[in-house]
Order: sequence, then C-alpha cells, then structure tokens
Amino acid sequence: MGTAKSMMLAVVAFIGLPVSSIAQSTLNFPRVVQLEEMTTTGFAVVNPTSTNTTVTFTLYNEEGQAKGTSPQTVPARGQLARLANELFPGATEAGWVQATSAAAGLHGFWFGGDFATFADGAEAATPATELVLPLITPFSEIHIANTGATDVTILLNLLGTDGADLVTPFPQRIPARGFFRSTMVGIFPVQDDFSLPSHMRITCKCKGSAPVAATVVARNFLSSPSSAVSNGVPASTPATTIYFPHLVQGPQDASNWISLVGLTNLSESDNDVTLTFISESGALVRNNQFTLPPNGGSRYFARDLFALTTGFENGWVRVTSNSGLPITGYIAYADTAARGVAVVAPQIDAQPSLLFAHIADLPPWLTGLALLNANTAAANIEVFAMRPNGTLIGRTSISLPPGTSTARLLRDFIPQMASRTSDGGFVFVRSDVPVYGIELFFSRDLQVLANVAASPGNTFVPPQ
Repeated sequence: MGTAKSMMLAVVAFIGLPVSSIAQSTLNFPRVVQLEEMTTTGFAVVNPTSTNTTVTFTLYNEEGQAKGTSPQTVPARGQLARLANELFPGATEAGWVQATSAAAGLHGFWFGGDFATFADGAEAATPATELVLPLITPFSEIHIANTGATDVTILLNLLGTDGADLVTPFPQRIPARGFFRSTMVGIFPVQDDFSLPSHMRITCKCKGSAPVAATVVARNFLSSPSSAVSNGVPASTPATTIYFPHLVQGPQDASNWISLVGLTNLSESDNDVTLTFISESGALVRNNQFTLPPNGGSRYFARDLFALTTGFENGWVRVTSNSGLPITGYIAYADTAARGVAVVAPQIDAQPSLLFAHIADLPPWLTGLALLNANTAAANIEVFAMRPNGTLIGRTSISLPPGTSTARLLRDFIPQMASRTSDGGFVFVRSDVPVYGIELFFSRDLQVLANVAASPGNTFVPPQ
C-alpha cells in the first residue's frame, strides 16, 4: 500500500452520528463525490456492537440510479475505512453515498481534500423534511440528497440575519435517491452581495418521514485556501441551550486564531438569547445578550461578541434561549497565519462517555482533545487511547473542576502516543458526571484542520 493511500485511510477513520431505524442503520453522506475526487475522498464506518456486521455502500447518481454497490465487513467493536475508488472501482459518474446495515447503532464519517492545503469532512447527515443550513458563505457548494424512494420538489430560501428572504426562493426537483449540487452563484445568480446571507432553509413537501439530507462545503471561508464542512440541521431540533466545548482566540506561538460564532433562530418568533464565554480556568466570564428575529440569525467574531482582549483566550461557550425557543449554530475556527479552518456544530446533551474514532498523531498529523465540565461538581475523567484492533495504547485520569474546560494534545494526555510506530485508532472518554467534548485533528503546519464529532460511547467497554 502506497504512502499517500495509507495516509488517506488513516485520515478517514472518523466517527459521526448515526441515522438509525429499528434494528438497522442507514448512514447518508450527501456530499457529491466527483470522479476526480474518488482517490482523495474516504468513508469510515464504526461498529460498536459485539459481532461482525456487513455494511453495503451504494453510489447514487444525479438521477437516483445505483451506479455501484460494495458490501464490506466491519469487525466487532472495530472500524472500516475505504477510499471511494476502492468501494466503487468502476465508477463512471459522480454520486452521493449511502451505507446500510442490518446492525443498529453504526457510525459514519467522510473526509476529503488535497491534504496539503485544505481538507475537511463531516459525520453522516440527518435527513428531514425541513432543514436549516446554519453556515452559508459566498463560495458555498450546496449538496442535497433525496434519501427517499419518491421524487420530491424542494424549496431553497436564502435568508438574511433579519429572517427575511433575500431573493426569490429557488425550487428544485430531485429524483428518488438522486441529488442536487450547485454553487451559491448557480442557485441565486441575481444576488449582488453574498456577504448578506445568514443561513438557508430547505423545505420539502415530501412523502415519508425524512427523505432529504444536505451538506454545505464552504470554500475559502475566513481564510484561503480552505475548505469547511457543515451538515444541514433538522428545523425541528428542539434545543433551547447549546454548548461549544472549545473557543480559541488570539496569537499563540506562530498561530493567530480567530473564532466566528454563528446562531440561527429555528422559531418563527423573536428569540432572546444569552451567550456566555467562560475561560478554560473559569476565571473569566463574559456575557452578551440580544434578540434573534423570527427565522433570523447572527454572525459575530468572538473578540467583538465577548469584548475579549488582543491576547490569547481559550475557553467554552454556552448559548441559552431566554424565550425557551429552539436555536442552533456553529463556531468556526481559523488560523489566519497557516490558513486552516474547521467548523464545529453545537452539542446539546452532555454524556457520561464519549467516543472519537480516529487518531492521527504521526507526522504530518496531530490530534487534540477538548473536554468541558459544565456541571456544579467536579468531573473525574478517564481518557483511553486505543489501537485499531482494540488494544490499549495508554490511559490517564484527570479531575476537571466544575465550570471549566481543558484543551490539550492527545500526546499530552497520554505520553505513549509519542512512541507509536503506526497511526490509527480511536479515543474513549469516561466520566463520573456527563461531559462535553470535541476532537480536532490537524496537520502540524495547521494548514488542515478537521473536527471529529463526538458520539455517545455507552456500548463500548474499555480493556482493564
């Protein structure tokens, strides 16, 4: 196996949130893979169950025709990582990918880029009859997959921060299992100022429960060249309080970090929100309060939002709706010196255990872990680094005071990481009180940043 191919397979071993029905898993990856991207786009599926399972990958073209299928075996409590061209070696058309299995609770992720100047990916997307894309930028690519068995017509509304349509809504027919892919300019060619949009709403008068999934690929957002990915969020998401376990701002060694906080009001009423930034130690607390218009949004740099100094700041953010109405959003991190960018979705519920199914820590990569204890009691946390075969690399225990967070390199948590000779594996976190967490892996020159989503690790049992 060549070096580039080995690196790619290591990179794509991520975890995402599953879209599951009773006694089965269906993972939807709406990002359309072009033919020239088949060798640089990978998919990973994690099987937390105690038995081997078969996962079938299917490539659907624009008209919804299956242009390739690939059954693969995922080992018990293991993972499978494959490049698109390995799954579909005879592919002749671009397409989106769906992975299905009779086993429940599988997790999935895709990842792609040139791995030198840009790369990113996302967990399997949650389909719904109405979606919100919280992140819309001038150079966004919109990818929408019809995961249902019947043709649908969707309506795309480009909304400003005031919640009003900026242009005439755009209708689009998508065949059963088909896809729609376009740039912002391709959808709304008459839009003069693409700095105005805040977010997009996708509405589908669809048959069935949840047939549409979507992903935004934001090119050159905050820094150039870069690629940042954000999935569509079901408009029915009920969260009235959301958490971001990590925010970083200001100069740090050779880096210059900026963070952008975006919010979207998922309700049709005014939504009064309070944003709180708390430093890693809990010593610094900054609040801001404002009202999001009906269906409106906001987008502020963290320094302006929380009146931070020009020095380095590191902490976490809580956003609460004082109106008791649903909200969503994102935080985008960028190193303006190295040009790496990553977008992180909010977390809603803290978990007693978290699973991050990727480790990339040999050159040119590093892995970082941020943990947040938002409780009023200390959290006693164990961090396990695991090899791909499920054996232990190392473990550590930390105590995280109430209302504080910590962000470190994984090798700072677990020094054994520095003596490894092969990459891959995953991280398991266990706590005596529920906690939040994110993982970022990145190239050592920080030109590539990628968020690895946390998943509840309730079914995983670490070795003694």
